[in-house]
Amino acid sequence: MNRIVQRQSSPPYLASPFHLGILWLVLIIFWWGGGLVTLGQGRMSDVLLSSANDKIIAVTSSGQFDIRLSANEIIQNTKAHGLTALAITSRRLLGFSSTLQHWGEQPLDVNEQVIQAKVLRNFCLVTTRQHLYGFQDTLAQWTGESLSGSEVILDVRAQKNLALVVTTDRLLGFSAFMSRFHVMALSGDERVEKIEYTDDTFLVKTSRRAYIFNSRKAGWAELN
Repeated sequence: MNRIVQRQSSPPYLASPFHLGILWLVLIIFWWGGGLVTLGQGRMSDVLLSSANDKIIAVTSSGQFDIRLSANEIIQNTKAHGLTALAITSRRLLGFSSTLQHWGEQPLDVNEQVIQAKVLRNFCLVTTRQHLYGFQDTLAQWTGESLSGSEVILDVRAQKNLALVVTTDRLLGFSAFMSRFHVMALSGDERVEKIEYTDDTFLVKTSRRAYIFNSRKAGWAELN
């Protein structure tokens, strides 16, 4: 008679608490390390400016980005702050966006001279006797507003995400988040008496009314 031998299967392997702990530690390190890599790749980098020979160079953690100067074009001033950089030459305004890693240029009229230039983390504002110019990091492009022949700039404010220009005729607001200048005309002998602001809002009180300009809302609002 043939005998049937029944083999007992081996008991399943049970990991010890020590091995389970090691496994969990490896998984946590792998997950956290992957998260750090992702954050590092998506991080926006502050920008520095340099010049060499016939070009201006923007330097970020992603590399170098240069823009060539034309013949006889002279660098007059450069400044970088946060994600935005500005170079003023004898012919152009050159803005650099670290977010988009791109240069934007704005030609100047013949004999047009820069009066003021304010460079903030997310945008910059430039004034001349003929124009106002604004550059935004999020768009990497310039926008301009012409001044009338008799219009004179009285005050310029800029902080955090927005800027305000007060002229003899108008209030002009510029934001890091919305393209173009937003204009509020002043009537007759209306004059600005007080300006208050936060990081994202200007409150302007005149001899007749009060206005609000917000960095994330288009246009001016009048307080009733």
